[in-house]
Amino acid sequence: MTSKPKTPGAKGAAGLGAFPTIPGAWFSNEAVERWGDIGAEFMEFLSARIHEDVKTQQAILHCKDPAELRKIQEDFLQTAVDQYAAQAGRMTELTNAFLASMMLPPVDD
Repeated sequence: MTSKPKTPGAKGAAGLGAFPTIPGAWFSNEAVERWGDIGAEFMEFLSARIHEDVKTQQAILHCKDPAELRKIQEDFLQTAVDQYAAQAGRMTELTNAFLASMMLPPVDD
């Protein structure tokens, strides 16, 4: 019984070591900057939401009657809806910019 010698480049049926190529654009400076923009935008949004939470809690602690409490809660919810809607649009813009930065330039043959 003869067996084939194993060569360093030979891979098993599982395809171990056969890594797909990763476009260099994924690691371009522009793509990394756009990814950083997404992270920074998210952190700014999170900070603004926490600020609104704290402001609302302070207002609730100082309110004197149920009508005032209701107004505080309505304002809080409206602000949250407005901020989340605006943030969704902003994150879509940033994600589109990130994806565009990863596009490889066309190759002229």
